[in-house]
Amino acid sequence: MVDKKMSEIYDAQSRAWNFLSKIVVSSRIGSSYLFSGPEGCGKEALSIKFFQFLNCEKRVEKPCNNCPSCRKSLKLQHEKLNLIFPLPTPKKPTKDNSIFFDSKTSDIIQEEISAKAKNLFHKIKIPKSNRILIQSVRNLRKSLYLKSNQNGRKVVLIFDAHLLSVGQGESANALLKLLEEPPSQTTLILVTDNSSLLPPTIKSRCQEIRFP
Repeated sequence: MVDKKMSEIYDAQSRAWNFLSKIVVSSRIGSSYLFSGPEGCGKEALSIKFFQFLNCEKRVEKPCNNCPSCRKSLKLQHEKLNLIFPLPTPKKPTKDNSIFFDSKTSDIIQEEISAKAKNLFHKIKIPKSNRILIQSVRNLRKSLYLKSNQNGRKVVLIFDAHLLSVGQGESANALLKLLEEPPSQTTLILVTDNSSLLPPTIKSRCQEIRFP
């Protein structure tokens, strides 16, 4: 059923997917993209498939789903993939700015990621999550600048990216520094239903792809 729905999304969003696949095949890959469109249009699913295609070892028209890289991508357990999404505010901040949750919340997060891997149209929802944490962005910056000997391209998928701007917008400001000086062989993809809520400074540094 999920495969059938994915096929329908490829067809329904053929213009967007054709554009993305040409980017991959031409190897003219940008450092930042903004995937915008209404809820339910398939942009999160296609952002994952775009990542998978970027690191696919065959690269024909779509991800092959069979090479070692694709198999890891299908589980959302690829070393080149960074997933960022809204999380609850930790009750106890740590000295190194890492994010620590109790075992119940940690289990929910893992269950939601597993559900997303099984069904790309599943919406990740963690209780009491209404913003993208600045700790998530800070930890992301540390991990992206670490040297990697593996081939491929690092990709960051930021779901509900408009929630970077909640509160004082600290997360958006922290991400802006990353967009201004992106690490090599890295692409950031902001996915949102409400691109108008993102700061102009963020939007101006991303190539926007609209999903009808």
